[in-house]
Amino acid sequence: MSLEPLSDGSTVHSLTESSEESSGPVINTKYLRRLMHDLSAPTRHVAFFSGFVDEALTEPLDLDDARRSLQTVRTAAERMQQLTQMVSLHMKCLELLHSTSKDPSQRYGGDEYSVAELIADIWQRIGGDVAALTIQGDTKTCVLRELMEIPMTQLLRNALIFKAEPRPLQVIVAISKTSDVTSVAIQDNGVGFDTQYAEKICEPFECLGTGKDRRDGAGLGLTVATLVIDALSGSLQMESDGQSGTKVTMSWPHHCKKSVSGVE
Repeated sequence: MSLEPLSDGSTVHSLTESSEESSGPVINTKYLRRLMHDLSAPTRHVAFFSGFVDEALTEPLDLDDARRSLQTVRTAAERMQQLTQMVSLHMKCLELLHSTSKDPSQRYGGDEYSVAELIADIWQRIGGDVAALTIQGDTKTCVLRELMEIPMTQLLRNALIFKAEPRPLQVIVAISKTSDVTSVAIQDNGVGFDTQYAEKICEPFECLGTGKDRRDGAGLGLTVATLVIDALSGSLQMESDGQSGTKVTMSWPHHCKKSVSGVE
C-alpha cells in the first residue's frame, strides 16, 4: 500500500498490483476519482434544478422554465443511472476474470454454442430492430457464454446508439473462422468516428466530443469489451471514415493459450 498525492495536496491510500493481501481485483484510485468526477456533474444538476423547480412552485409558474428544468433533472438522473450500471458491469467483468486468472482455461466452457444465435439474442435483448440486422455466416465457440456476451453486447449496443438520423440503421455482422481464430466483424452505417481516437476511446470514461457535442454513453463500453478480448488473447480492430459508419472486428483464438494473462 502506498500514499498517492492528489491535486489538492492531500493523499489517499492506493493499493498497488503487487499487493498480495487482496482477494479480489485491485481498482486503480485514478479510476475511482474519475468515476466520482463524472457522477458529481449530474448530481449537481439534479440538486440545482430541483431547487429551482421548488422555488418556482412558490411563485407564478412559468411552464417552459419548469419543463426545461425537469428535463435537465431527468437527463442528469439517466446519466447517473447509466454510469452506475456500466460500473457494475465493469466490476462484474473484473471479478469474473480475476476468479479465472490462475487457470485461464476456465474461460472456455465445455459446451459449444452458435455465435450467430448469441448475436441475434443480444440484438433482440437490447431493443434492436430485427429488420436492421443481417448476420452472415456462423460458427461455434466454447468461450463461456457469460463472458462472450459482455463485449458482444457493448459492440452491438454502440451500433444501435450511434446511428445517423434520419438514415435507417443497417448493421451487418460477418462471422468467420480460420484454423486458429474466430472473427466477428460488425459493420454499421451510423455516424462513424475519427480513427485517431481509436485507442483513446477504449480507456475508461472516454467519450468522443466535449460539451454539447459529447456523445452519449458512460465511456466504459469499449473498456469492458477490450478487457475481455485481451483476456482471451484476442484483438479488436476499428475502422471508420468518420461519416458513413464504423466497422469493428473482434477476433479470438479457439482455445485458451498459455500466454493468456490474468487480471490482477
